[in-house]
Amino acid sequence: MSRTLFSSFPWKKRAMMRRGRKRKRRREDLVAPEIPLDLQIEILTRLPARSLMRFKCVSKLWSSLIRSRFFSNRYHKVASTRPRPPRLYMSLVDHLKCNSMEICQNPRETVLLSSSSSSANSFDQALTMPGIGGRNMVILRGLILYFVCRQACIYNPTTRQSLTLPAVKSNLFAKESFRQSVLYFLGHDPVLDQYKVVCTVVRSSKRYKKITSEHWVLVLEAGGSWKRIEFDKHHLPTRPGVCINGVIYYMASTGLFPRAIVSFDVRSEEFNMFQAPRVLPELGWPVAFIEYAGKPAIIDHTLLKCEGLVDLWVLEDAGKWSTKSLVLKPCQMHLVDNKINMTVEGITQNGEVIFAYRPLIYPYYILYYDLQKNDLRKVRIRGIPKHWFRKPDGDARFFFKHMDKSESIMHLEI
Repeated sequence: MSRTLFSSFPWKKRAMMRRGRKRKRRREDLVAPEIPLDLQIEILTRLPARSLMRFKCVSKLWSSLIRSRFFSNRYHKVASTRPRPPRLYMSLVDHLKCNSMEICQNPRETVLLSSSSSSANSFDQALTMPGIGGRNMVILRGLILYFVCRQACIYNPTTRQSLTLPAVKSNLFAKESFRQSVLYFLGHDPVLDQYKVVCTVVRSSKRYKKITSEHWVLVLEAGGSWKRIEFDKHHLPTRPGVCINGVIYYMASTGLFPRAIVSFDVRSEEFNMFQAPRVLPELGWPVAFIEYAGKPAIIDHTLLKCEGLVDLWVLEDAGKWSTKSLVLKPCQMHLVDNKINMTVEGITQNGEVIFAYRPLIYPYYILYYDLQKNDLRKVRIRGIPKHWFRKPDGDARFFFKHMDKSESIMHLEI
């Protein structure tokens, strides 16, 4: 019957065939063409980090891509150009039982507070992470290095991933001495794109008349392990260091030569030592190492509270120092409390030095000193748990670090 109908009316058969071809073309038009991989990468680099962490489960290709070092570096460059409020990290440490050189598996309490600037004169607590945080935090390219006793950790606040580093097996731990110290530094080699952790183990006699030190380096990658680096000039690092253009700088004492600057080339893994300016006081609390205009610099605020004077020593080429003195405006002297000690806790990308009061007193404030404009402003820190203010001065230790636009999605592994 149908054959007779189509044979009698051939135009109906041709019309139905045309409609079938049109429906087939419409179905083909609905299938999106495959997006090139280069375009996928460009799209992913512009997404929030939280979304990228979820998108790792889309496919094995996306998971390996997002975890790759190539993509994390690409994302870091794009994220640094986006408008993003700076973050202030405050580490609160209470570990009186952990003052020994043994590895502490369960410190009494360590808390890391993170806050973004909500106004011109205050910070509000954004999150609290019990169990994360420690002494002498080092922030580099979106990663945070901290340690409690002999145990060091790397924390990525973007991915919320924490990596505990293996312990250094030094022979100095087995020898008796008046004091033993372990300090860590974090560096990045921009040429080979490698992160390295430097550990300095120090054994010293009373009053530091005799100092013995060992130096170890660990590459932050899969299969990384500690490797000992020889350096015949024994020294004790006195303050946290900074990494500038692939070189770590920090202040140190050698006992007989108390004012020394030590540099460590992250790529070649070579140490170097040279003299600090002779006019500086002992390299203690009133002196700190910062990055100033892309160069290592020493800031001395010994006379800030009484005379409003800050001295800045910048390390130029060939180990030469240039000096600059800043005098605080008389109308801002009331911002400096002459009865409370202050420490330098870092510098922002805009050239503002962060001064922190010690001890922890409620209400708690920090100072931002703009070295370019010679301007000082006072910032109140809100959100600190109240029980920290009730601790005795010797029980609570706290450290500040400022992170500008750095944001890293680097996957941590050893």
